[in-house]
Amino acid sequence: MICSVKIEEAFYGERKVLEDIDFKVDEGGILAIVGESGAGKTTLGRIISGLYRFYPLRYSGTIELNATVDVIPQNITDSLDPIFTIKEQMLEIDSNLERIKNTLEIVGLDNVNEILCSYPHNLSGGMKQRVLTAMALLRAHLLLADEFTSALDMITKLKVVGLLKKLNREKGVSIIFITHDMELLDFEGDMMVMFDGNVLEKGSIEEVKASPLHPYTHFLINSTPKLDMHYTRQRFEEINIDRKFACPFVESCEKAGEICKKEKPGLKQIGGRWVRCHF
Repeated sequence: MICSVKIEEAFYGERKVLEDIDFKVDEGGILAIVGESGAGKTTLGRIISGLYRFYPLRYSGTIELNATVDVIPQNITDSLDPIFTIKEQMLEIDSNLERIKNTLEIVGLDNVNEILCSYPHNLSGGMKQRVLTAMALLRAHLLLADEFTSALDMITKLKVVGLLKKLNREKGVSIIFITHDMELLDFEGDMMVMFDGNVLEKGSIEEVKASPLHPYTHFLINSTPKLDMHYTRQRFEEINIDRKFACPFVESCEKAGEICKKEKPGLKQIGGRWVRCHF
């Protein structure tokens, strides 16, 4: 086990943003945390990485890390200093130039010497993302990738995600992959689906995508644009969410009963999976 997270509650000021979060990441494992904007994914990532200290964020619970963690940032443009070369910035992390060159090659960059002499504006978005991944690899064994493909086009996204898969498979790098894009999850690992600061479903990526147990997970899968999708409105499924009920998915769940309106469901284990549902 390389990471164990148990968060009872987390607050921004007086507003509760996370509740009842419990998961582990094994050494060499991958966990994908998915959900729409506002689900609590980035807040959870800040707590895991320790960056929560820079925000009005507090939590109760425990974070156990058996490895150094580093974040591959979402905003690639602001994450590299425009007035220093890539070499100067990487030497601040590791003084071993040969190790730096080797790490850049590991993340799939050619012409390493040329890249090291370049400034950020000389590189494409995909190249800058690989440089940032290399920087993280220089100092961490657990990578936390927080929506790190959001500024990239779809083809570059798939290439960068392919890089993470390769690092995991060949180098044993552990990864927590935070995203709202279900289309990118075509690798082996576990998935945790979040909504309004709660975990709704947990299980292997393959099983959850093939047969979602929660109606919200089903909605996320069906509403994600796909490369081969014909873009008509009918291809996107709608879901009714009403927060006045203890379970906000009452009107979208065929199994819903009176208890769902009055009592918030807990996580229930079904085989090797977990789902937040009374039934």
